[in-house]
Amino acid sequence: MQYRNMRMPTDKCSLSVLGSSSIEVLADTAIICTSIVSEGTSLEEARDKNYEVYNIILKSLDDYKIQKENIYDMNVSATKNPNSSDNTTTTYTVSHLLTIVVNDFSKLNDIYSLIIKNGTNDSAKINFTLSDSVPYYNRALKKATQDAVSKASILARNFGVKYNPVPYKIRENTSSLYSITYPSYEEGNYTSGSLPGYVSISAEIEASFSTYQY
Repeated sequence: MQYRNMRMPTDKCSLSVLGSSSIEVLADTAIICTSIVSEGTSLEEARDKNYEVYNIILKSLDDYKIQKENIYDMNVSATKNPNSSDNTTTTYTVSHLLTIVVNDFSKLNDIYSLIIKNGTNDSAKINFTLSDSVPYYNRALKKATQDAVSKASILARNFGVKYNPVPYKIRENTSSLYSITYPSYEEGNYTSGSLPGYVSISAEIEASFSTYQY
């Protein structure tokens, strides 16, 4: 079989595009982060005060039927507070970080009030998140891919070049771990009945296509 007068592509070049997408999903989990801070003239006194408040909070959460597996001890630290005049240690401070995971938003206001009422004396922060963000990120990634394909088609047509619709290089610029923006409330701006808000999930890819002139 012979081919005559067939023009093979010459002057091969490439076309690179960024495909991006962002979707918003209603959060389904709340994480309350707070800390118990206590002071004493000795480390033992500061620790005992802290432990007392901690037990009161745990009991109040247990009475409210919060499961133990949803309560996390994140960190306990102790510091010396020297007297600035003679550099002698006068007091000790013990800080206990506590995290409570809430899946039932109808209980969120009551749980928030319980931990504030029962002795947490540091700022309480509420982060709204997703129990499983991967399916939503994959959805955004698919839309980013479609965006890249659409952009490549538009650019090739407008610049008068042909292109291979199968990219020779693809790079994912985002990931499901670092491309999610979660709404949050500090102690000062959280009010009873605040809605959880939407989680913003972004995805971006870079695709390169081979091009050639007509």
